Amino acid sequence: MVERLLDRERQLGGEAYHNAMAQILEAGDALSNLLDDTGRQWLEKLGDAYGQRERVVMEAAFRDGFCQAALLALDVLAYQAGLPED
Repeated sequence: MVERLLDRERQLGGEAYHNAMAQILEAGDALSNLLDDTGRQWLEKLGDAYGQRERVVMEAAFRDGFCQAALLALDVLAYQAGLPED
């Protein structure tokens, strides 16, 4: 289970994630070539903001998944101990 959790390909959506990322990078490069310096600066800021948002979403999803797993583990332990359900 630990090896599966540490598998970064699976963690980031595997092939679908990598294909989407390749398309984003290709579009960004093409757009960057069409822009002047100011436009490229704004494009970079936009990319940074999207990256920040993605990190926040991933952290929130991890926290939610971790909490759900902990609650499930507690339910299993309570069941095994014969404790009444809440």
